[in-house]
Amino acid sequence: MKTDLSLAELLALVEIVDEHVDRNFPGVDPPRVLREIQQKLDTVITRHRTEIDSAIQTARKRKKATGH
Repeated sequence: MKTDLSLAELLALVEIVDEHVDRNFPGVDPPRVLREIQQKLDTVITRHRTEIDSAIQTARKRKKATGH
């Protein structure tokens, strides 16, 4: 089983969890487990913020260079 996630996979996972919470618990506190998952993901992202920002900038530069 793969346990390491790439930055893209991590960001996608965060987006999925956030969308799930927003869609299923609008204006309401999500269940404890979902709240804990969000907090853990936020902690990981905060810890790797510089690396994530660098990856995003690189992707944008590549996209701009190819004209897409």
